[in-house]
Amino acid sequence: MFATTFLGHQGWAFRTEKAAILVDPLLREDFGDIHALEYRVWPPRVWTPEAFPRLDAVVLSHEHDDHFDIPSLAKLHRDIPIYLSARSSYAARTILEQMGFTVHDLVPGHSVRIADLEVTPFTGDHLTTNCGDEWDTLPFLVRSTEGHGSFFSMVDIPITQAHVEWAAAKAMRPGLISWTNNALDWSHMAGYLKERVEGTQQCFMNMGVGHKLIEQTWGTPQGMITCAGGFSFTGGKSWLNERVFCVDTEQVCKLIGNVYKKEKFWAGVPGQTWTLKANKLASVEERTPWLATEPRDTWPKRGRGGGTPEDFEPATGTTAFDRAKLEAGLADLAASLVGGPLFRGLASVLATECNGKKPTFSFVLRTDADPLVYEYAPTRCAFVPGTRDTIAGLECYASDLAAVLAGELGAITLTFDRARLWHDLAGRIGFDPFAELHRVSHPLRKPDAYLRSYERIWQRQRDVAPTLGRG
Repeated sequence: MFATTFLGHQGWAFRTEKAAILVDPLLREDFGDIHALEYRVWPPRVWTPEAFPRLDAVVLSHEHDDHFDIPSLAKLHRDIPIYLSARSSYAARTILEQMGFTVHDLVPGHSVRIADLEVTPFTGDHLTTNCGDEWDTLPFLVRSTEGHGSFFSMVDIPITQAHVEWAAAKAMRPGLISWTNNALDWSHMAGYLKERVEGTQQCFMNMGVGHKLIEQTWGTPQGMITCAGGFSFTGGKSWLNERVFCVDTEQVCKLIGNVYKKEKFWAGVPGQTWTLKANKLASVEERTPWLATEPRDTWPKRGRGGGTPEDFEPATGTTAFDRAKLEAGLADLAASLVGGPLFRGLASVLATECNGKKPTFSFVLRTDADPLVYEYAPTRCAFVPGTRDTIAGLECYASDLAAVLAGELGAITLTFDRARLWHDLAGRIGFDPFAELHRVSHPLRKPDAYLRSYERIWQRQRDVAPTLGRG
């Protein structure tokens, strides 16, 4: 048999009669430390840790903290080997070794055998598709070497013909397919963005295109499971639950099920377990002995309720900042912008289109006193003191931007109600400062800073007893 259990968000457990592994596990309810966010796994879960299975390995597809969660890993026995994306930064490997794990590289194209389970990682297509900052993310195929079934996931990477061909070369017929829903609505922080109301329909269409590609290239899957977007906000950020989540995955599965009436589609919930035998779906259970989902009436409400934005607080918890550190970070950002998409957009603007405003963008940075304003000066390759009289800009706390530029917080820190944007030429050119901030604050760009952050998180977990995963 080949069994797949959904852990929540994008975590999975795979079991046969001889082996058990986890992929990208979140083993606690609250996460998001590296971004100073207040995430909680959604739907909420019920754990029975004494029934937790013995593990033979843990696989980490990449370094983003909804997949690479240090407090979750601290709960695992250190004799469990970890297979980490070989494309991740040395900071990730170093902290795992400091925690006492044996770390193996997960190399794209090279399969790993764990008893009768085989894990084959692939890579993203970073040439013809936009993968965002998922540079170290490895899509993967897990299969039973005894022919009972397989599971294929693109994780956070867009699917292409090549990916399906790679998977088909490892498994003659498709088993279970995971479909990732990462769609979010960012209109809460930008007045020029319309509320995203077509997310469910778009997800259905994209899933249909992916399904068709898989069916034509590989065959008909035994089932498709939607995942991701498996978090909610708590405390003062709770209003975001009714603003950012724009896809109803249950409705998506219903829509695509109406098209492919003989096939199975699920909006996965934690504990749900699919068992394949001889590559045929044998059973679907709604829970396992060690994991289940809380009753639906306890789930935090998400959807299109029109939550109202409130004035935001600094992610760092302070308005204090080091101005020299901030300006050093801005100099690094200015150098990285040259030739990039934002730079090219600004270089394409006519002065007559700007209605008297400067054809550039600025940062308006909140402090305890008057805001600091820095505008981007392409001809000087620098950010210089200026005004907000630019065609586009971002407002946030100076302390937060300094931390992001230093690699102490990820750029996603600023997206969930920690910033406001304006853009007067939204229909003309793109303005995505977060893509640029991702590049300068990514672990691959600032590994030393990330290692220090990982060490601080690990320091807080040193008293956690490793109780999971060893029989």
